[in-house]
This record gives sequence, C-alpha cells and structure tokens, in this order.
Amino acid sequence: MPEKLTLRVLTLNCWGIPFFSSDIPARFQAIGEELRTGRYDLVSLQEAMSLQEVWSQDVYERMVSQVEDVLPYHHYFYSGWHGSGLCIFSKHPIIGSHQYRFTLNGFPHTPHHPDWYGGKMVGLCQVQHPGAEINIYVTHTHTEYNHEHDKDKAHRVSQAIELSQFIRHTGRSADVNILAGDLNNQPFELGLKIIQSNTGMEDAWLVAEHKNVEDSGLTWNLDDNNYTCYPDYPPCRYDYVFYKGSARCRVKCVHCETTMHKVPGKPFNYSDHEGVLAHLELEKVLDPSQVKPAPLDQSERDASLLQAVQTLEEKIGSAASSRLFYTAVLLLCLLLILPITSLPLHPLVTSLISLLLGLLIGWSFWMGAVVTEMERRGCLATKSGMEVLLNASSKKNI
Repeated sequence: MPEKLTLRVLTLNCWGIPFFSSDIPARFQAIGEELRTGRYDLVSLQEAMSLQEVWSQDVYERMVSQVEDVLPYHHYFYSGWHGSGLCIFSKHPIIGSHQYRFTLNGFPHTPHHPDWYGGKMVGLCQVQHPGAEINIYVTHTHTEYNHEHDKDKAHRVSQAIELSQFIRHTGRSADVNILAGDLNNQPFELGLKIIQSNTGMEDAWLVAEHKNVEDSGLTWNLDDNNYTCYPDYPPCRYDYVFYKGSARCRVKCVHCETTMHKVPGKPFNYSDHEGVLAHLELEKVLDPSQVKPAPLDQSERDASLLQAVQTLEEKIGSAASSRLFYTAVLLLCLLLILPITSLPLHPLVTSLISLLLGLLIGWSFWMGAVVTEMERRGCLATKSGMEVLLNASSKKNI
C-alpha cells in the first residue's frame, strides 16, 4: 500500500497596514512565534483588511529570520505601487514561482479603496514535497466594500475568472494544487462559485472528515475579535484552503479548523481575520493510468459563467455612461474657460478659476479616455474568455 503523507496548510490575512492597523509590531512578533512552532508545512500570508496591502520590508525580513529554522523556504510577490502583501513560507524547497496580475484592479482615483495601487494578483510557488510536487497559490482578491451595493462586483468576478483560469493552465503538471488566501467572496457569492466550478477544487472546510463542533468556520468580523469594527456587517467566511489532487496523487482533508484567534497571554488577536488550517493527507498512486480524473461539473460552471457574462455586460454599459459623463464635464469646462478669462475679475481670481478648470479638463480627459476605456477593455477581455469556455462546453454537449 502506498505511504500516506500529511500536509498542514495555513492561510492568514495578517492585517499589517501602517497607520491603519493596530499593534503591528506585537502582532507580527506573535505571528512569527506561532509559525516557528513547526506545526505548519505551507503558510500563505496576506496582509490587508479593507485597504490595500503594504508589506514593510523590515517586518517581512524579521519574520523570515524568526521562522527560518522550521520554514526555511519563502517567497514574496512584488506587485503594484506599494506591494501585493502576498508571500509563502514552506518547510520544503520552493523550486519555481510565477505570478499573474489581474486585469481589473479597482481605480487609481479611489485612494480610500486602493486595490489598484497594490496590484492585486495571484502568486504561485512550486514546492518539492518529498512525496509530491505541489503548486500552492496565494491571492487576496478585490475587497468587497459594500455588501448591499457592490459597485466592484464586476472586478471581483473578473478576478475570479482569471484566478481560476491561471490555476487550470499552470496546475496540470503538479501532483497537488492548493489555493490558500483571502478570496473576499462568501460561499454563496458568484466569484467563489466560479473559482470552484472552473477548477474542480475542494473546499477543505466543507469536505473535512473532522471539524470542531464549536467552530463556525467564519473568519472575519467576529464578535470575539477585538479588532472587529463593522457592527452592521454580518460575520463572513472570506478565507479558504482549496485543494485538488491528480491521477498521480490522491488528496483528502482529514481536519480543518479556524485558528490563530487571541494571542496567548495578550488582550489582542493575531489579526482582524482568523487563520484557516487544513490537515491534508496525500497518497501517491502506484498506477496513474488506472485513475480517471473526476470531470468538472460543466452545468454548474456554465451557469456561473452566464451570470458572470451578464455582470460584465452591465459594467461595460455603465463604463459607457461614465465616459459620456466625463465627456460632458470636459466640454463644459472648455466652454467656460474662455468666457471666464474675459470677465472683469481680479487677475488672481481669474488665474485660480482657470487653474481649476484646467485641472477638471485634464481629470475628465484622463477618466473618460483612459480609465473608463481600460475598464471597458478589461471587461471585454474577461467576457470573451468566458465565451470561449461556454462555446467549447456547448460543442461537447452536442
């Protein structure tokens, strides 16, 4: 009988935003102390809550030094203006890495929702486990800022498509594929349905053979987390460990739990998110030719893709409306700038008004000709990719 190997995978959104996050030095020291206990084989870290990730190089290097005896291999993914905030620590050698930056990432003119500045992406590390070659993916998708009126839904759906396609195309040669991160989608949301149905991955929390009865599986905005500050939002499950085996290696989840709650002996939590720990069991297949991979559920995937196409079409329409608005502002400013200069006003006042109108002209041109057009093209790119999948699926069913 083939030897069964265990793999303990941890994901944690660390919430390490300078000037916004609380107790960063103490919390990151505690996170490092927990990681150095040797309980984990693979660790996926993300760092932000509702604003974008900013990894301090010093904080990262201190954590690397803290855990190097038990997690000697690590990789940080650089992206965007101030960093993706994504990294992976591993007990086993990392033999390759790759990353993909999402096409749609929010907007540069919304610094209070600065996903664009961090360059949201998915990172991949190829890990040489003694019994299998593992692809582990880490991501932190676009934040859901408003449950009731999710204006960023099209961007989050687009990221879910690109994430799932990236895993499909890069994961074929691996024995095991694992996705661990903050997906900013609850289980019932379209983005998560797309990720699961398009990759065929299992949700470790749902399929685990053993779970603690008291464990709700929720990871954000919990009442017993001292950093919870959104009383009007319900507690959510945003953090996940997904996995998929292959014809060469069977995988099952024997236990899954939320972890890293309160720091022992301290009045604060490790983060505003809870960690998720999955105990996976790997079993090499002696004769892979005798194993037929489970087919994807095409009907569920296609239903999700059709809904996603509609979402992107609506965003394409709203982008066109936005472009008309900025064009109107641009034309109005152009019509006003000449009469303003001819009015009998103080030269300083005339200069200030002219400057303001000039800034509005530049801003309107940038937003109408560049930003909204990039969003429209990004939606079109994702939509056309989904239509390829849907067309291929329809031909298989003929």
